Formats: sequence, structure tokens, C-alpha cells
Amino acid sequence: MKSRAQLPTSRPRSRDRRGPARSRVVRGLASVVAAGVVVGLTGCAAGSGSDALVINGDNYTIEQVQQTATALASTAGTEPTLRDQQIVVAALVVQSLAQQAVADAGNQISPADREAALATVPGGSALAENPGTQLYTDAVADVLYASSTVGSTALASQQAGTDIRINPRYGTWDTQQMTLVTGSGSLSVAVQGAGSGN
Repeated sequence: MKSRAQLPTSRPRSRDRRGPARSRVVRGLASVVAAGVVVGLTGCAAGSGSDALVINGDNYTIEQVQQTATALASTAGTEPTLRDQQIVVAALVVQSLAQQAVADAGNQISPADREAALATVPGGSALAENPGTQLYTDAVADVLYASSTVGSTALASQQAGTDIRINPRYGTWDTQQMTLVTGSGSLSVAVQGAGSGN
């Protein structure tokens, strides 16, 4: 049975300025990032002031995150926000866990696997056509692929051995609440069926 996760925002829907197309695609893809996965972050700050995130020594710069968030927004015809950047950062965190879980199972995620995974999400393939969104769409595709092949329990188990440091500008991760706590509220990850292994 597939688990379904939601990634609610801190704003009421009636005030969402992103528009219906943006809301469906970005929220839909953001929700699959969290599908059945418990994410734990160790450490509080990235390696340098220009890093958005450091995962097991692999750096993602603030510029990479901002450019990806800008591409996501431009695809939907809206302005990028800090919340978009936080969604990209969260996707990268979970992608790392997904890749490790798949590797531990003796597999690798191919471009064809990513394409097939994105095709299962409404708007996913169209979003992947924008080269500027590749960092995000690859992350989402990897999580989808790993969730369907090795299960969410395998992804969650990766957090114990993963060194993940996030720049404080994006918030801090509360492992008890599974929430990215930000200066303007929190970006919650509601997980259903996390213990199912699927």
C-alpha cells in the first residue's frame, strides 16, 4: 500500500498567492518528498556561509538552492519565496537518504528510473522539462523511486549514519515533530504509514 504524505504551508490557502497550477505541482511534488520518510538532521549549520546544506561532505550552495527555487517559481509564473528554498532543501535531505537506501540494496537510480518516477506525479514530467528545476526534480524522483523499491523504513534508517548540516537561514530540523522550524513558522511533514515499510 502506498503511503501518502502532505506538506502543509503555514499560510491559509485563501491567502496563497502562488496560483492553482503552482500549488498543485509544487505541493504535489513536495508531498512525495516526505512520503513515509522520517528525516533527522545532525548538526545545525552548513560548512560555510555560502552553503545551504552539507550532506556527508557534499555541499549544496545557497545559490544552487535559490536558482532552483527561482526556476520552480518561473515555471508556475510566480515569484520565488524563502518557503520555495526550504522545500528544495528538504527535498535534497530526503534525496540523500533515498540514494543511500537504494545503494545499500545494491542498486543505483538511473535517468530512466527518475523519468518513470516523475511520470507518476501530476505535472512532474512537465516540471522536469525546465533544466533549472533539475536539482529538485531529481531529488523528488529519487525519493519516489526509493520509496517504491526499498520502502520508507529503509530511507528512515539511513538518517542514523548521515551527517547532514543545514544553514540556519532555512531553519532547524525538529526530529521530534518532523518539522523544519523557521523564523516565520514551520514547514511540517505529515507522514502516514511511516512504519509500513512501503
